[in-house]
Formats: sequence, structure tokens, C-alpha cells
Amino acid sequence: MFDAVLFDLDETLIHDEAVGRHAFVITAYELTQDEKRAQQLGMAAFQHALALWKTMAPIAVEYGQRIGHSAVEGLWADYDVSIPAEAQLQQEMARIRPEIWRLALKDCGLDGDAVKLEARWRALRHAYPLYADTDQVLATLRPKTKLGIVTNGVQGLQRKKLNGSGLLHWFDAVAVSGEVRIGKPDPGIFQWVADQLGVDVKRCVMVGDNPDRDVLGGKNAGMKTAWVDRGHATRHIQADVVGKSLTELLPFLLGG
Repeated sequence: MFDAVLFDLDETLIHDEAVGRHAFVITAYELTQDEKRAQQLGMAAFQHALALWKTMAPIAVEYGQRIGHSAVEGLWADYDVSIPAEAQLQQEMARIRPEIWRLALKDCGLDGDAVKLEARWRALRHAYPLYADTDQVLATLRPKTKLGIVTNGVQGLQRKKLNGSGLLHWFDAVAVSGEVRIGKPDPGIFQWVADQLGVDVKRCVMVGDNPDRDVLGGKNAGMKTAWVDRGHATRHIQADVVGKSLTELLPFLLGG
């Protein structure tokens, strides 16, 4: 049995991207009452979010890249203003959040209140649905080994997800890149959580959906790796085991 099993959070234990996409479409549909126009408006807002993210001050862009914090996450994250880069992010996102909807409305030739649309999107985005087998797999592992989380992002967002999803009670240690200032795939974040758990990093296994951050990062830290293929990745890096669900990975996780 492994001394510890480490899990990624987004798209491994909880649905993330799909919730954001749903929020864009529903926000737009409530205004347009038309499926086609809702898809157009939602996509326009999403594309402007990506574009405006790149216009931010270099300190904010570099920080986001280093800790794995994305443009769409920036639309609903809480920031720690004691960290200079996050203070800059808070300032930038106060401008960007309503602006994406103003630009999207203009693109689609629609009238609407961008501030209200932005607030509605954020309200819809505050959902943290677990994958169907998340709790069952964690409940099976919890009596047998230590469990940890290794997740990229700012503290104010990733902690919101962990608290909102009800997952925290399963875990002995949590590494959030924005807290420890190291992001996957840097081996340092894996070593950090192993130290918190009091185990040898080589006696751990990393479970995640991202071939680069989770699998390659875990391998470079000296760990075994398990890739849960959620259908999002375009690059395949050889993990020690591959499965379409956490349940498929469970025999390996129990037998390590």
C-alpha cells in the first residue's frame, strides 16, 4: 500500500470547466431566451475573457502562469491583496469582469446590463459538483493510507472549492500552489505535501487528469502516477496506470 495517495482537485475530484461553460450559456440564455444567440453570447464572453487576461500587467500574468491560475478562474476568484501579484490581479479583474460582457453584447448586437450579467455568471459558477465516484473512492482509501491534495491556483479560489465541495474532511494535507508559492509540475510542491504528511515522496502516488502537471510533475518528483482520463487532455504522457474513472484506478491505489 502506498504511504500516501495525492489527488489533483479540478477535473479529478470535482467538475470545473463544465460548470464555467454552463454558467456562460445560462447567463446568456436568461437574457436572449434563444439557444443559438445564447451560445454565441456565452462564447463571445469566454473569448473576451481569454483575450483580456493577456492584457494584464506582466506581474499578474507571470504569477498566474507560475501557480496555474487561469483567465476563467480569474472571473470568480478571491484574492489576497497582501501578495503584490494578487493585489494586481484584483485590480485588473475588477475591470475585466464586466468588460467581457460589454464586449460580448456589442459583438452580438444585443442590449443588456454587463454588471448584472457578470454578477449572475459568478452566482452560477459557485457550484462544486463531485464526480460520481469521488466520495466512494476516498472513503475506501481513507482508513488505509494518508491522503493529500495538490492543486494549482490562488488560495481564495481553491479553498472556496474545497470548502464548497465538502471534500476537506477526507484529507490529511492540502497543497495549494498560491499558498506555497510553487505550482505543478514543479517537483517542489509534491515534496512539500509529502513533508506535511511525514512520508517519503517516493512512497506516494499522484492521481490527476493533467498529463503535464499531474503525471509528468509527479514522475519528476519521484512518485508513481495514476492518470484519470477525463477526455480533456490532448497530450499523453505514460503514467503507471490509466483509467477513465477513479474507480478504475482504485485497485492500483490499494495495491501500491
